Amino acid sequence: MAQKFLVIDMETNGIGSMRPPQQTITQFGWILFDESGYTLEYGNDIVLGATEVNRIYDNSLTLEEINQKGIPLNQAFDKMCKNIDSKTIIYAHNADFDIGLLKYAKLPLPNSKIVCTMKNSIDFCKLPKTGYAKRYPGYKFPRLSELANKLNITIDDGNLHDALYDCKITKDCILKGKELGLF
Repeated sequence: MAQKFLVIDMETNGIGSMRPPQQTITQFGWILFDESGYTLEYGNDIVLGATEVNRIYDNSLTLEEINQKGIPLNQAFDKMCKNIDSKTIIYAHNADFDIGLLKYAKLPLPNSKIVCTMKNSIDFCKLPKTGYAKRYPGYKFPRLSELANKLNITIDDGNLHDALYDCKITKDCILKGKELGLF
């Protein structure tokens, strides 16, 4: 059986702690693909549960959209899980945040290898730290758009922070990064 890869991304209501992540998931996106990059399955669900929303980005969901179009988080999660097993390699850009959100929601992933494209691309992107962070050695964590730009992947900034679009860009970064030995 061919190796399977899963990219996940979640958007939240923007209210609550970032470390550990204790925000409410409002959109759950994922793409399952094979070694050649062929998409096997994908999901993109608006998720019920938020009682208030901090609209951080222009394309952030409103509370009305969530209540009208949303499904329970465990239903969205189960759709994804029926397609994966412990041999599936899971990718996320800022995996600590996305996996932390699932743990906070008490939704366990299979015991799979998890790869953070953000942390694994720090030395590749070599972005200088700014502000207060300049006091510390090393480079800053690259945003998804910064990694994509470094890999010459065209992005539409207006679509970033949509869970499925972010999964698509992350998948493109993984495939390009694999060619370079990055992931």
